[in-house]
Formats: sequence, structure tokens, C-alpha cells
Amino acid sequence: MWKLINLIQWMLIPLITSISGILATIALLFSKQFSFWIAKNIWSRSLCAIVFSSVKIHNKNRLTNLKEPVIYCANHQSMYDVPALFLSSEKPIHFIAKKELKNIPFIGWYVTAAGMIFIDRSNSEKAMKSMDKAGKLILSGRNVVTFPEGTRSKDGKIGLFKRGSFIIAVRSNIKIVPVAIKGTSQINPSNNFTLRPAKIEINFGSPIDPGDYPTYSAEEIAKLTQQKVSSLFNEL
Repeated sequence: MWKLINLIQWMLIPLITSISGILATIALLFSKQFSFWIAKNIWSRSLCAIVFSSVKIHNKNRLTNLKEPVIYCANHQSMYDVPALFLSSEKPIHFIAKKELKNIPFIGWYVTAAGMIFIDRSNSEKAMKSMDKAGKLILSGRNVVTFPEGTRSKDGKIGLFKRGSFIIAVRSNIKIVPVAIKGTSQINPSNNFTLRPAKIEINFGSPIDPGDYPTYSAEEIAKLTQQKVSSLFNEL
């Protein structure tokens, strides 16, 4: 029975992604906020509904006094981390993603048009240029989301945070919001085409201001953020 359900689910996911990508791309011509609304309320909600999963958000009140744009740093467990984070946000967010994503039909068009930032992980020089672009985007008033582990966790545990995103934060004194995501790995286990219902939980931590750690290097800020995310994860 579940094999048939999974087959239908895998057929619906690219269909909904394609339709949402087209609508969101067209909406960008008129309003970035409306385009984000489509990504959040049509694409993300539909993807979660397809796999019978809900998203519960914890401690968003920790960001109440946050006025300036930030870097959201989250652990990475599944492709479902992205729609889950869309559902947790009231404002447009820009993801730092691997360059291969922009080659996916429809959704690639949207993320490119929406100003998503692509990282070439095989070329460190190009990767740093992409991170500089992310820094400029944040300073222009946009919120950016990054998965500092660089890839999905295969065992559900939080991996080592790479320093790339944190170089920008330290250099431009941009606040970092640690975010823990739990439950998405149960929907789509790594290297497994099985889809299962799950309770997705997102826990927001208090912003980290690099200015409060003037002697810290990017590596030390990365380690601090990783510790914060791990603590938030264990709270869930």
C-alpha cells in the first residue's frame, strides 16, 4: 500500500514544484512578496501536505526585536528543510544553494529569478565570490539562509559547520540566527526513495552578534553556532 502511495507522492512533488515555480517566476514581475507567498503557501504547504507532515515552530519570539537582516544558519537533513523554513518565515528569504539546483526545470528558473545564491563547491574561488554576493544581499536588506554543513546529514546528527558563511558575518558584522530542524530526515531518509509522515519541528535561537566576540575568527564563530544549533536540536 505504501509503495503505491509513495509512487503517487513522487509524481505529485515534481508536478507541484513545476506549477509553483512557473507561478512564482511570473509573480516576481509584479511583487517579490507575492512570489514568496506562492513559494510559502502553495509550494511548501502542498509538499508537506502530500507527505502528511506538519511543521511546528518554537521560540520565534527570540527574534521579536530583530530589525536588521540576518544569516539564518540551520542544520541540513532533507530536501524538506527548504519548504519547512519557508513556512517558518514571514518575510522573503534567500537560500545559499549548490549550483546544481538552478539546472532543475521550473524550480531552477524561479530560484534564479528570485536571486538565490549558488555555490560551486568544487571551486573555492568561485565559492568565495558567491559568499561575497550573499554578504552584499544581506547588507541591502535581505535575509539569507545557509546550511553550513554543506550537505545533508546521512545519520541525522549535526555535522561540522564550514566557515564560508561565517567569514561574511565576521567581516560585515552580520548577526547569525541559529536554527535547528528536526523530523525532516524521517520523511525522506538519505539515499532512500521512501516517503513517510513526520512531525517537523523548527527551533529558533537568539541571534549571535559577531561584534560580541571581537577576538573570534570565522572558524570559532562557526563552532559557536554549531554548538548553539546542537543545543536547540536537543531541546526538541
